[in-house]
Amino acid sequence: HGRRRQQEREPTHDELEQAKQRVDRYRALNSHVMDLKATSVFTNDALDATKRLLEQNTELHTVWNYRRTIFTSLDEWQCQDTRQQMLDGELKFLLGIITKNIKSYWMWNHRMWALSSLPRPEWQRELGLVAKLLALDARNYHGWDYRRFVVAQLKDAATNKHEVDAQEFAFTTEQINHDCANHSAWHNRSKLLPAILAQRDEDGQLQVLQTENDLILNAIYTDPDDQNAWLYYDWLLDIQKSDEDRCRLLRNKIAAIRELLELEEDSKRPLVELVSAYDELERLQPGSVSEPEKKECLETLHRLESIDPYRVGRYTDMSRTLSKQWALGA
Repeated sequence: HGRRRQQEREPTHDELEQAKQRVDRYRALNSHVMDLKATSVFTNDALDATKRLLEQNTELHTVWNYRRTIFTSLDEWQCQDTRQQMLDGELKFLLGIITKNIKSYWMWNHRMWALSSLPRPEWQRELGLVAKLLALDARNYHGWDYRRFVVAQLKDAATNKHEVDAQEFAFTTEQINHDCANHSAWHNRSKLLPAILAQRDEDGQLQVLQTENDLILNAIYTDPDDQNAWLYYDWLLDIQKSDEDRCRLLRNKIAAIRELLELEEDSKRPLVELVSAYDELERLQPGSVSEPEKKECLETLHRLESIDPYRVGRYTDMSRTLSKQWALGA
């Protein structure tokens, strides 16, 4: 995500020897755990062995599965208080290794299992923890997926489910304002918006959509070539109730792009979006795009051929298609 790779130096002989010893120890531990699994050993010692192995490598999904089987096979598992204590310890263990590999599918999956198996889970505390983890890597989609899981549990237990949606919606606003290129935040917002709109009357819905439009425009002005806000704009068009609403939103989009192009006249993505918006507007409402606007689209495509020479074929084809649709000379 735009982070510069640091140049690595050649390891010394001593460092190579130490690395070899670590690999040998890891292989021995891995073989030991696999032997325990093969012989169906479900003891606290086996649990400790899997812990030591997973601290070194979180990607061993077979070991995660084995660890869960050990937990549920122990006699202590049947006591609710003991299970609570065991899984509280497991959550602390996971928190200790989560920063080593925050993108591990298996680790996040195991944490879901641990929380779901707790007799007395604290979902609100878990939500605060996820917020801190996302502060380390705000675009981590594993973390966002896990956050949706936690929020779903909170929502199931809440007396006011709308409040949970509103709080989560506000969280996505905060994340997008901090980094408008955060695709995961935009995606999460798209999951929440239908529920937010369903809670409003017609005037309230228009107000929410205006807020969405302002948020998108702010992101576009911040980074015109970033795709996330543009994709969200397209999605926002798709969920409109009528073609009239879509056309109104397209006109707003066109006006915003024109204003942006006054500042950055050769910005590629806004130019492409301008042509696409006019094309969609004419499809939804034939005759709504004037002849000068149609000619402007063709001129824009010709400009793009020089601005973005790697996609000349695409722009030539778009120009030919629109000329035929609109009965204009290319």
